[in-house]
Amino acid sequence: MGLSLVVGALSARYLGPSNYGLIGYGASLVNLFTAISQLGIDNVLINEMMKHPEEKGRVMGTALCMRVCSAAVSLFCAMILVVLIEPGNHVLWFVTGIQAFAIALRAYELLNEWFLSEMKSKYYVVANICGQTVVGIWKIVLLILQASVVWFAASTTVQAFVCGGIVITVFLMTRDFKLGFCLQYAKDIFDRSKHYVLAGLAIALYTQMDKVMLGRMMGEREVGFYTAAMTIAMLWEFIPQAIINSSRVVILEKKKSNEAEYEDKLQLLLFAISALGILVGAAVQIFGKLAVHILYGKEYMAAVPVLKLLIWSTTFAMIGVARNIWSVAEDKNQYSKNYTICGGIFNLVFNAVTIPVWGIFGAAVSTLGAQIVVALLSPMLWKDTRPFVTLYVGSWKKGLGCLRTLAEKSRS
Repeated sequence: MGLSLVVGALSARYLGPSNYGLIGYGASLVNLFTAISQLGIDNVLINEMMKHPEEKGRVMGTALCMRVCSAAVSLFCAMILVVLIEPGNHVLWFVTGIQAFAIALRAYELLNEWFLSEMKSKYYVVANICGQTVVGIWKIVLLILQASVVWFAASTTVQAFVCGGIVITVFLMTRDFKLGFCLQYAKDIFDRSKHYVLAGLAIALYTQMDKVMLGRMMGEREVGFYTAAMTIAMLWEFIPQAIINSSRVVILEKKKSNEAEYEDKLQLLLFAISALGILVGAAVQIFGKLAVHILYGKEYMAAVPVLKLLIWSTTFAMIGVARNIWSVAEDKNQYSKNYTICGGIFNLVFNAVTIPVWGIFGAAVSTLGAQIVVALLSPMLWKDTRPFVTLYVGSWKKGLGCLRTLAEKSRS
């Protein structure tokens, strides 16, 4: 992570806001079609292999064929879109095309499901570390050679090539079956995974449309400022992610054995994430300007006010991640796509209204609003999910009560 951050910041300084934004713009156009390329297969593949253990070679082979074909469709769609919305921007065509090619290479990601089922996920982790290291070295070489923006855009493809090469090699050396294809399995897999495609498209809509619309309306330079601000804003997310992941099993187990303790622990988790977000957000209000200056330099100072707003959106994003524990425990996962659709519609409409008026700050306002909609407002629309909002509001009373008790004990 440290190497990636430092090299990424140095690359952004070298490229400048316009070229850095060009890469971010192209990446967002590509990411709009990630859900199509993935087809939601990773969500159902392990179950399919467990249902047909004697046919796992044909199941895996079928899934890989589907993933490669869908990736080709996604690549084609991304290129059609960039040509339509930016007909004269040939550099953006190349940047988008190179990054879109990584989608096809990332078909290897499906093999992680097999590694997980065989308790061999360490190989996939090692492959990712190797890929990130090679990309770091790749960017350092490009900086030394003072290469063009197109070569920097190829970093995602290089990473996919390295990771994919390692994962595929290990898979071929350790598998105990031959790959095959079955049309009926393809139909079964798609029938079970198609619902995830809609949810994935909705997620892409509310996470990527800000940069796409910003690039189309304001230009690549503004996307560069926005991308720099978002990169810094997301740096702290690994902390709440770790807290959530370590709490998940404990909370789900309590749901089975003790309802009161289940609610207590879930509320304390929600309060902890919120309180941590407030502390980080307050720190960014004070030190945000310094952080941008140290990492990206004076050319990127326009990102400071955007960073100070986007940092709050990451807090609501983490509350949404923590809410997934409640969704699993209460068997309310089917509402997840509804939340993301609401967030996507909100982001699309508000970006169209705010970007022409406020520019990158308008995009940040829309992103913050979309995260609030997804995390807390959209669950209020359905009777079955309103209890989560009540639980979240109660988490503040619970958390503040615990802090008050601790303060009294420390004084006595």
